[in-house]
Amino acid sequence: MAFSAQQSIPHPPAAVAEALVSEDFHRSVVESFGGALVSFSVTGSPEGEMTVTTVRSAPADRLPDMARKVIGGSLQVEQVERWGAPAADGSRTGTTTITVPAAKATADGTLSLAAAGEGSQFAVDGTLVCKIPLVGSKLAAKAEPMVGKVVDRQARAITAWIERGGQPSQA
Repeated sequence: MAFSAQQSIPHPPAAVAEALVSEDFHRSVVESFGGALVSFSVTGSPEGEMTVTTVRSAPADRLPDMARKVIGGSLQVEQVERWGAPAADGSRTGTTTITVPAAKATADGTLSLAAAGEGSQFAVDGTLVCKIPLVGSKLAAKAEPMVGKVVDRQARAITAWIERGGQPSQA
């Protein structure tokens, strides 16, 4: 199942990249969804190539009934984002791989963080495959519309994070 989403962020790519390498940022986003950050690592830096790897647990209560029957009450998600070095204007491209072992699901995509005026345009395009017999394609179809919601929420979280000076929310 193909997916595509994009969102504007009112901050330059360099500021967005700083948020993306912050463990505190990722922890605050995961916790806002009711999950937990299991592990986090970064190789490289926002000034050059960088790879951000997160493993998070998340409640399965927002998943369709058919998914909860297979997965149970929670799931673990591993995401690896590999970003190339920034261009002169701060723009960069990358790839992402998201794996959900309990759902036998993998998403592979391309990432783009482009300078757009005073801000940035973030985009992700890719495919999602769920290999659960009989229901995998149905689950993938139900997951596809969620990509836009997740990208929107992440863009809002990045904006809030930057505007708080890189500090976790007190809420």
